[in-house]
Amino acid sequence: MRLILPSLIFLFIFNGCTRDDFTWNIKKRPCHISFGTYTNDYFMKVTLANMNNETQGSGPANFYENKPIILKRGNNYSLNVKFSLFSEAEYATAFAYFDWNGDGDFLDSEESVLLSNDINLKDVNITIAVPSSANLSKTYARFILQSGYYPIGGNDPCFSYVSRGEVEDYPLEIIQE
Repeated sequence: MRLILPSLIFLFIFNGCTRDDFTWNIKKRPCHISFGTYTNDYFMKVTLANMNNETQGSGPANFYENKPIILKRGNNYSLNVKFSLFSEAEYATAFAYFDWNGDGDFLDSEESVLLSNDINLKDVNITIAVPSSANLSKTYARFILQSGYYPIGGNDPCFSYVSRGEVEDYPLEIIQE
């Protein structure tokens, strides 16, 4: 046992381990939110650049690790989002969030986009402009749908104001234009 520990220390010191290895390289994940009911209020489709994801309400909180979105800094992209709402929903909002600066949250200016706040607008096509100052990094994108019988709260990517809806998170990679 005494020989193993010094050997491991030798490997760490002399084989090029840096602060970018091991725990220093763990990326901060966005806050976790969830909704109690999602069976009638969910995203049916999210398409952006190279990524197309068609789902049918697979859960109140989803992380599609195998569906990365790759965007070039300074470019524009068409985003198409379709969602389904419970027939009795009186209020609904849908937002998209992009961590452009790679700090692990969606709280900075220009990181949120209102997709819809109209219960009749369930198929949205908009243009997403990737800032030329976006950090070249691997980070996250988030899509949130909230619905209910009462007015929906504000634009907060970390708080579920209502019990119905869905959140979908995706890996986001910003590359050089």
